[in-house]
Amino acid sequence: MTDGLLHAAFRTSAEARVALNRLGQDGVAPENVEVRSSVPLEHDVIPVGSKLRSKIPWTSLGGATLGGTAFFLMVKLTSEAYPLPTGGQPIVALPPAGVITFEGVAIGAVLTTVATVLLECGLPGRKKAGPLDHHIALDHVLISVKCDEGASTAWTAQAIETARG
Repeated sequence: MTDGLLHAAFRTSAEARVALNRLGQDGVAPENVEVRSSVPLEHDVIPVGSKLRSKIPWTSLGGATLGGTAFFLMVKLTSEAYPLPTGGQPIVALPPAGVITFEGVAIGAVLTTVATVLLECGLPGRKKAGPLDHHIALDHVLISVKCDEGASTAWTAQAIETARG
């Protein structure tokens, strides 16, 4: 524990859930706990007292709004920039403009959702590998706790066999 972190690897999410409950009983703050896994975990495998928060709904809504607005303006401004003689009819009718606007909404939402997922996962940056990260490749759940030297290590009792194995 030279880096101030106590690491433990668990074979199943149920074992990790028990350890997280034990950490909550010991009074460990949720911001001092990090849970990592190579597979998505259930919603109940989170530190006690913390809530899952994501910016994805808001960023996708904003991206959809910006994308739809940008594509609608592209249709509108293009038709005004290149006036064609159409005999009194609009250069671009509303149904085709609606289709293009819808595609702008879709691409805006998709691109901002993907960007937000990448940023929330920390994928653009490289994180230094931890001492037990090889367990993540084996579909184990890794829990790291930032703690003092005298911290209770009882919650790691189930993980010792996994960490050595």
